Amino acid sequence: MKNTSFKIGKKNVYKNSKKCFVIAEIGINHLGNFELCKKLILSAAKSKADAVKLQTLDPDESYVKGTVSYNQFKNKQLTLEEMFKLRKIAKKKNLEFFSTPGDFSSLQKLLKLKVDAIKISSGLMTNIPLIEESAKSGLPIIISLGMAKKQEITNAYSSAKNAGSNKIALLKCTSLYPAPANALNLRNILSLKNFFNIPIGYSDHTLDDLAAITAVGMGATILEKHFTIDNKLKGGDNRISMMPNDFLKMVKKIRLTETMFGDDKIGPNNTEHSERNKRHRFIVANRDILKDEKISLKNIAFKRIKKISKQALLPIKFKSIVNKKINKNVKKNSLIQKNFFR
Repeated sequence: MKNTSFKIGKKNVYKNSKKCFVIAEIGINHLGNFELCKKLILSAAKSKADAVKLQTLDPDESYVKGTVSYNQFKNKQLTLEEMFKLRKIAKKKNLEFFSTPGDFSSLQKLLKLKVDAIKISSGLMTNIPLIEESAKSGLPIIISLGMAKKQEITNAYSSAKNAGSNKIALLKCTSLYPAPANALNLRNILSLKNFFNIPIGYSDHTLDDLAAITAVGMGATILEKHFTIDNKLKGGDNRISMMPNDFLKMVKKIRLTETMFGDDKIGPNNTEHSERNKRHRFIVANRDILKDEKISLKNIAFKRIKKISKQALLPIKFKSIVNKKINKNVKKNSLIQKNFFR
């Protein structure tokens, strides 16, 4: 049987919504600056994130010189020593700490760091050798699915599973920056949950929190959102990332949404039970009824009452008393009770 829940660090990730695991995606918004990255992590903690995630790669191993990505990532990597310090800072703030390895040497760097999970980005989800090597670590594997066809998703999942991982999550994602509403296709969250029967999340590239909240409502149990402390910083994804106050508001809305979920039992909420007798209708006399008079819609009504009795009759019992003779006189607006009939 497939695992439908597992831990990332000390926090649980579920297939079914109990508490969404919220990731502040720092990526390379730190621009290779240790102090800036430290500020981002501390700010993410104040914004109630569950985890922070970076991007770790060797530009010369991941990209061809002259490409946009090579220029974007060149000279923006943190040292292993700096990352150890940042991990310690994150842990003190109850944040799980992990990263996306862009290549094999970066994966080994993250394993030395003892990260809490390995994230496979949309651009890497067809890199089956990297996925397999990541899965062998025994760490949870989170795979983003931007641009992915169904067979590619199946290939990535199967590769991780066959390499020994039983802690796999998939994130619905649209690889546009920012992503417009008509390109999100959030219904895929339901399709992915039904098809794979594992935790399914959402990696959000929109500019506000509407898509994120909607995704949680549709069953996403992991949410990844780009995070910054300054949208004006040049480089990384700072321009399209969410600021701390907005991130905090988003998390609060997510937690409120989870409270609204309740459970899957059909029936009234426990706090509703005391309202039932106040709000339901009961059978009462709509005029004075004399003994031996037959009950009909002409002499009874269905009303809310002031005081309930164990002998009171709900409207569903009307058919069981219609045309029956009542055995006592009943005043107008008095309850018609079970024991009034022969």
